[in-house]
Amino acid sequence: MNLLLEIYIHIDMDAYYAQAEQKLLKIPDDQPLCARQWNTLIAINYPARAAGIKRGMLSDEALKLCPEVFLPHVETFKISDGKMIFSTIQDKYTQHNQNEEKISLRYYREESKLIFAIIKQFCGCIEKGGTDECYIQVSENELEKIEHNQFVGNLMCDLPSDYKLTEQDIQIMKASILCQQIRDTIYKETQYKCSAGISFNKMLSKLASSTNKPNKQTIILECMLPECIAQFNIKKIRGFGGKIKHSFINSEIQTIGQAQQLSLQQLEVLFGDKAQYVYDKLRGYDNEEIKKESERKHKSILSLKNIKKTFSRDTIIQSLELIIHDLTMRVTDYFEDTNLVPSVIVLHYHNVEKGSHQKSEPVYLTLPIDSFRLQIEDRVNSILNSIQDNELFPLITIGLSCRYFKPMAQGIQNPITSYFKKVIESQEQEKMSKFIEEVQKELSPQDYYNCEICKQEILKTLKDEHNDFHIAENLDKEMNPKKRRYKSQTQNNNKPQQQQVNSQIDQFMKKS
Repeated sequence: MNLLLEIYIHIDMDAYYAQAEQKLLKIPDDQPLCARQWNTLIAINYPARAAGIKRGMLSDEALKLCPEVFLPHVETFKISDGKMIFSTIQDKYTQHNQNEEKISLRYYREESKLIFAIIKQFCGCIEKGGTDECYIQVSENELEKIEHNQFVGNLMCDLPSDYKLTEQDIQIMKASILCQQIRDTIYKETQYKCSAGISFNKMLSKLASSTNKPNKQTIILECMLPECIAQFNIKKIRGFGGKIKHSFINSEIQTIGQAQQLSLQQLEVLFGDKAQYVYDKLRGYDNEEIKKESERKHKSILSLKNIKKTFSRDTIIQSLELIIHDLTMRVTDYFEDTNLVPSVIVLHYHNVEKGSHQKSEPVYLTLPIDSFRLQIEDRVNSILNSIQDNELFPLITIGLSCRYFKPMAQGIQNPITSYFKKVIESQEQEKMSKFIEEVQKELSPQDYYNCEICKQEILKTLKDEHNDFHIAENLDKEMNPKKRRYKSQTQNNNKPQQQQVNSQIDQFMKKS
């Protein structure tokens, strides 16, 4: 019987975008390299990090620190005669036109598919965490033939000489051997290096994988807890978002070890019915399970573009043309892999004065595949036309996302029923509106996180894209600090509530 064990592996590619550019351009591993988006660095390899270069730096700053650094630009595309024209390898070191081009992550996604195909040869229960990381829950069948006599990798803590391994420890030992086999195969077949963590839950496996980067794997055994995780920053705990993380960090509790000093009773005052959850995670215990792709309810595909502040709908339409082509390509790829299409399309827009907003409508994608873009375009135009200028402008970010994927509605593409397509869509419009409301109600608090910067509730599936927006905004703030919107931003949201929490924690720390 192939029963799933409570043994987890977290695999994390090392500076993935930078590695992908090294592979494409045949640049040796020991050469400093940073992947460049416009004039900003978005991925830094380890030789470049050693030279002091950091993510978010501008190209000129990096060259001053390390004149020999390679700064290839990520792939872009533009639209010509209604077709996507992608940049070439020859364009890697040239200037790119941000107004006419859009970033494409196509190459990174294609390389990611190669990596995950290898992982699936070894294990069947996998949860992707993006293009460059995943969680694996190992099964008995996957470990039964592995001969073991020692751990492969770095133990988080040394074991006492008289320590006797438990059955769980032995299974983790086998998993460490399996993990090394996976990593060796990934490197042999794709030339990508990765780090990994092995433990008895997802949270610990991720903590472990971040410990000995790059290109190493680390192991956490139950006997090492809770001391072995005490040095980690509280931000590292998976699932500590929103009020929990803010309460600790804003109260100058930065490490897990500091937070471990609070008793369960003290945590109950701060977090109510979440206290036991917080208490357990601070000591390394968590029961979050692997989520397979087929089980994810809230799949979302997002495409964003930052633009110079504009009051022009023509500028927005030009940017949306790029976004629609990008989104269509990705939705089509996903349909070909899963036979699923989105049922809702969302327009995201960031007004300089009024903040981020979104507006959605149902979308009905039907065969042939070539019609996907036209159908998405039709819905987007409908949404855009429903937004007044005073809501939209001045605008600095525009984007689209497709959500709530499901099997394509059957019959619409049939020649007979297509005659009644408009009638069907009209009848379905009201149903779909109700569907959107129902799905939104189904989203639990765990599906969202509170952004530390803008204090908005964001779907976890959109976290990476939302963080990228703030990176771009911070760079703009550094270069244009006198902009009115930056002067007027408030930095102390929820201040009275936080002061109360700070006071409570201070009292408890004094008693401890």
